[in-house]
This record gives sequence, structure tokens and C-alpha cells, in this order.
Amino acid sequence: MGPGSLELTSISWIDEKSLPKAGLWFVASAARNWPNRVVMGLIGTSNPEPPAALSGAASFASGRQYRALLSCRVTREQRGMAVSNVIVDGGYTPPFDKSKLDTKLGATLAPIPDDPKFYAGEVSALSAVLAGRLHPSSALTIPRGCDIAVSAFIKFRAGPHTDKIGITEANSPVHVPWVWCEYALVFDGAKVKLMCRGSVFPSHAWYVGGKQVAKRLQDPVVASPQDPALSTGQPASLLPTPAANDNAAGSIVGQPYSIAAGQQQDVDVSSLFL
Repeated sequence: MGPGSLELTSISWIDEKSLPKAGLWFVASAARNWPNRVVMGLIGTSNPEPPAALSGAASFASGRQYRALLSCRVTREQRGMAVSNVIVDGGYTPPFDKSKLDTKLGATLAPIPDDPKFYAGEVSALSAVLAGRLHPSSALTIPRGCDIAVSAFIKFRAGPHTDKIGITEANSPVHVPWVWCEYALVFDGAKVKLMCRGSVFPSHAWYVGGKQVAKRLQDPVVASPQDPALSTGQPASLLPTPAANDNAAGSIVGQPYSIAAGQQQDVDVSSLFL
């Protein structure tokens, strides 16, 4: 890594720690309760928490254990920051792991069949990394007087295969929701800050130069028809808008079928650019 050149990365994942325990009664009631069946799917396809340090975004991506990855390299130049090596990746739904259920009954009642494949997620056409300005879908609050070096935003969801399983096997009344993650590198006087925000589900972590500088674990999910992670998607009776045609306007917090925003984190990363 050359002087003044650093990789900015966010990783989004489904964390098992914030999901209910799928014990005997939970699994036994799944036959008549669709939220239990959807939650079982989330548990079985949850991801390991990403590490505190990365050797590089591309290297981490090779394991496919994430729901989204958003990365770019910024290089300090005389007139600001140059942006390169952009990665906008909608991640994967990994193979369903029945051993994550807390009862052997889960092996027979699990709503997802055995399948060794990773299924790619979908990225909205709105997703992008922009130099010198804030992304139009951003939910970040940038103080006056700050200069934006780069703004990166990804809006994503599970792919068609996972969505179909959720409706046909788990009997969900809605399609998978849109979720999202973003960051902006900002000059605030003499300080360099990474401003980070993401949807309250799933979990997100942010890195500068391979070092994790911020993290937000997803809000706890409950097996309820009202839980945002389970109920935010478009009604199953409708065909979902293709990701490539998504043209929702304004901040992500007002876009339809998108999960709500978590709290913004502003991190002073000046020392990493010395």
C-alpha cells in the first residue's frame, strides 16, 4: 500500500447472536407459524462475524460468507482523493446449516432443503461509489463546512432463489426486504472522518486500511409477523421490482420496502492517513 493510499470497506452479514434460539418448541411450532420458519432460515444461513482486520476486500470476498461488501481505494493527491478499485458486491446466501438449530428435530422440519450452493444476492441500481459528493440515497448527516472525499452506498437483498424459498417453503407473506450500508470519507477541518450508517438489519462493519474502525450488530430479531426484518418486504402477491430497475428517489430512509436506519457513527481516522 503506497503512502496516502488506503482501502475503505464495509461488510454486512447476518449475525447468529441476534437471532432467537431454535429449540424444540420453537422448531415444533414452525409448521404453523411462518415467522418461525423464516427465522430458522436466517439461523441456518447466518454468517461468521468478519475479522477485526482484513488482508484486503478481495481476499475476504473469496470466502463468500457475507451479505454485502462495499469497497474502494482512496489515494491522496494534490487536489484531494482519487478513487479506484471499486467493489459493489451483493454477497451471498450460504448453504443452509441445520447444525445451527438447537434440536435434532430441526433437521426434519427445516424450511430450506439441503443444498451445498452459495446463492448470489442482488444489488440495486442505485448502489455506487461517488467521489467528491454525497450519494443521493444517503442517510448520513454531514456537518456544514465538511468536504466529502468519497461517498459509498449499497442497497441489497437476497437473490431470487432465496426469496422464492422464503415464500414457497417458509410461507412468508412478503418478499425479502431491501437492506443497505454506507460510508463517507470526510474532511472536517484538519481531521479525516469516516461516517458510517446502515440498516438495523443485518449487521455491518467498516474498515480503513484493513483495520475495523466501526461496527453495528443488527437489532435482535424476534419470530413475530411485526418484526421489521421479517415484515418489511413487498407483498408476496406482487412481483418484486427488478434490482436493475430500482429508481427510488431520495434518502434510503424513505424508500419503499427498505429496513430502517441504525444510528450514524462518525470515526476520526486521521491517524491512519498520516
